[in-house]
Amino acid sequence: MKSVTLVIRSGPTQALGTREMIDMALVLATFECPVSVILQDAGVLWATLPEMPDSSPLAISGKLKSLPLYDVETILVDQGSCSSWDFEPSDQFPGSVASHETIKRCLDDSDVVLEA
Repeated sequence: MKSVTLVIRSGPTQALGTREMIDMALVLATFECPVSVILQDAGVLWATLPEMPDSSPLAISGKLKSLPLYDVETILVDQGSCSSWDFEPSDQFPGSVASHETIKRCLDDSDVVLEA
């Protein structure tokens, strides 16, 4: 099966496409498709796990935390973007901060790359 990498570049207040990307990651992983998630640019702000009311279209913190339960083990947060936004990911966020080289390697190893 082809491997898929989802690159999320939009922050919590910028676009609703992020919610669909996370849903897509969960569905693909359910069918045992190898999935990686990369947060870059303003997308790294999702790693703060913003608390929002469940009725908000931006409330995806629970889905982000559940990615490892679906065997989505590669969740990378761009180190350069973190520096640009001057923040560190939440301790509860399941991903890890990665260098540009690590992210490039992940993208190169993936069969399909989708961005939002």
